Amino acid sequence: MKFDVLVLGASSAGLAAAISAARSGAEVVLVDRDLGQDIHHASTLFEGMASRAGLRLESSFIKKTLQGMRIVSPSGHSLTIPTKGYFLDRKRFDDHYLKIAEDQGVVLLKDEASITELSGSKRSIKTSKYTLTKGVVVDASGVYSSFGCEVGIFPMTYPADIAWAMEVDIQHPGLGEEEHFEYFVGSISPGWKATFSPAGGDRATLGVFVRGHGRSLRPFLNAFIKRLAKHKAGTYPNLNRSDCFKITATRRGGDPIATLPGELVADAFMVTGGAAGQSGLAYSMRAGTICGKVAAESAVSGDTSKEALSRYTRLWRSEFYWEYRMARASLETLRKMSDSSIDELIKKLSGNNLLCEGPLYKKSMLAGLKVALASPSAAASMAYNLWRKE
Repeated sequence: MKFDVLVLGASSAGLAAAISAARSGAEVVLVDRDLGQDIHHASTLFEGMASRAGLRLESSFIKKTLQGMRIVSPSGHSLTIPTKGYFLDRKRFDDHYLKIAEDQGVVLLKDEASITELSGSKRSIKTSKYTLTKGVVVDASGVYSSFGCEVGIFPMTYPADIAWAMEVDIQHPGLGEEEHFEYFVGSISPGWKATFSPAGGDRATLGVFVRGHGRSLRPFLNAFIKRLAKHKAGTYPNLNRSDCFKITATRRGGDPIATLPGELVADAFMVTGGAAGQSGLAYSMRAGTICGKVAAESAVSGDTSKEALSRYTRLWRSEFYWEYRMARASLETLRKMSDSSIDELIKKLSGNNLLCEGPLYKKSMLAGLKVALASPSAAASMAYNLWRKE
């Protein structure tokens, strides 16, 4: 079976890459061993991110509309940010984009794949049934991927900084009707966050995203469940015990937000999404869209060299590089702060709106100014982490 672009992984970035490549005139194959299954984790998306990435949201896969987010400090101080968000039905979301891919002529294969050596300007992929040859391979198989290393590149700059995650779906009367997504920061989930995301009705999702403590996250999750029960005890009856939530599902994964993308291309090979450290549902789909277009145009023209495919790297960096740098700088600053310092910062920022309209540099400058006024030491640390040589 010949192809122009072969996408490994039906992640959000993989689906976007396949659709983009097909729309750009390429013959596209998408391979995933879990094709069509409900395995993807990210379900909360904010309107600003979706708009920034050019992602259109359909009402058919929105389960609940959120009015904003709250950042909750270790002692319970909170900073409310009014920005519309959505809790998505990820199965419907993925099925929606799988249908678009099929409509664009993408061949979908439910199978495992292994990559072969480069032969001239072509790469081949082997599955249990096929050997696929001819064009550009796009790795969109997520944070566990080893394909990049197999072809001699390192798509993540700091792979040890992946935030390993454990999430549970829970039930309690009325819990899902809350209107704000909540981030809990500090030692409750070292290096990143713990989250509460209302999903409508009696349902919500809880998660811990931990850096620097390996993948054994059950103790962090258990501690967070106890804390959340105490945090919400004044709102709901019978929330004075740690076992008051009914857990209906458990998932594990990884968030590469602090890793920074590294080498994204080799000859006839590209990496996008979680495998490249491009975290965030909307942003990873935008990265996949850029990747798919460049892959298609290069394959159709017959030039699949690293130099030709590097246009993807340049385009992605021009749109998103500094946002990812700022995310890493922020998380590095947060990781080094004590719980008491975080409490003091959130307390001083409460009542401020960190969001504003306008281009990225304006938003960053104003948000940074407010942080600096609240905590000069935190602002200095963030500036150091942002501008130091990576």
